[in-house]
Amino acid sequence: MDNTGEVLSRHDVQEREFETLEEKLGINFVKPELLIQAFVHRSYLNENRDFPVFHNERLEFLGDAVLELVVTDFLYNQYDNPEGELTNWRAALVNAKMLAKISQEVGFNNFLLLSKGEQKELGKARQYILANTFEAFVGS
Repeated sequence: MDNTGEVLSRHDVQEREFETLEEKLGINFVKPELLIQAFVHRSYLNENRDFPVFHNERLEFLGDAVLELVVTDFLYNQYDNPEGELTNWRAALVNAKMLAKISQEVGFNNFLLLSKGEQKELGKARQYILANTFEAFVGS
């Protein structure tokens, strides 16, 4: 979806400057198609069956595991607190609300590839999509 709420076609995605996101975040993707895939919601593919990139769910799976590991490693090495406290801290840091907030702050909404129906949803469902997109981005 772009800033006007339009559904993006393959051409639009090629025109979309994911490079601006790379520049903003200081990341240069070796495989830029993985960056695009991180933003492809399954619903988008239902309306764009010939789209050349797969949806982001496998990347989401990978990113979720990476986030858990990185945060766990950080907490374990920085704090001597008992396991229960560390688990609670990790849960507070790695959750849908926090990941959606980070996604909004870095402008992920501007790059989401969603179906027309999903584009209209701006409430709780969008927050989950943003959180899942963050995990997919980490996985990419």
